[in-house]
Amino acid sequence: MIKSKSDKGITIVSLVVTVIILLILSSTAIYNMNLSNGVGKYNNMVADIELLRDKILIYYNNNYEIPKVDNKSIVIDNIKYYEIDLKKLDNITLNYGSKYGNEDNLTTTSDVYVVSDALDVYYLKGVKKSGEIFHKK
Repeated sequence: MIKSKSDKGITIVSLVVTVIILLILSSTAIYNMNLSNGVGKYNNMVADIELLRDKILIYYNNNYEIPKVDNKSIVIDNIKYYEIDLKKLDNITLNYGSKYGNEDNLTTTSDVYVVSDALDVYYLKGVKKSGEIFHKK
């Protein structure tokens, strides 16, 4: 039986091309997973903000005051924000903002949500999505 050139098996060229294609596909998949991770973090922050807005509005309607810690505030874009007193709100489970009551001075990197007199909620630390940091919805 005479063997032709095509019967010799896998060539080095076809193996290299296959490896290059696999590298391109895996790098694309990793890039897309990183993007979706940022979107998930952003969506969790938005859910926290919406929950806090609802709970703060209920508290405000019942007590005619904002549930805030009076001596903890920060000014952002000429608006004064206060640390939210979570003890005054019922049934709160947040994805972020785990440092409530533990920060002596509020900074833009504090892991807390704050509220303004206009009931705007702002996450000081923020979350990163697509290379940009978001603090509120």
